[in-house]
Amino acid sequence: MTSKMISIREDIYEDLKRLKDPDESFSEVIERLIARSKKDPLNNYGIFNDVAKKVMDDFEKSIIDTKNEDAKISKKMITGIYGDIK
Repeated sequence: MTSKMISIREDIYEDLKRLKDPDESFSEVIERLIARSKKDPLNNYGIFNDVAKKVMDDFEKSIIDTKNEDAKISKKMITGIYGDIK
């Protein structure tokens, strides 16, 4: 394997150093970051196509119900701290 010397700014070096695992080389950090950026977000597109519509509808409803319940709890907490806000 050949090596190349590159120049990078000090701030970039410090960022890479923070991202680096103790047992990882800088080349491995850069390789990991490049691999992560190459992931295709559409790889999993359509994975739920075989799931029954009712299951997906129930799933969506549970998410909406949870968001609504969270909103009620948040409003109650804020009202308890700050009183009615209009």
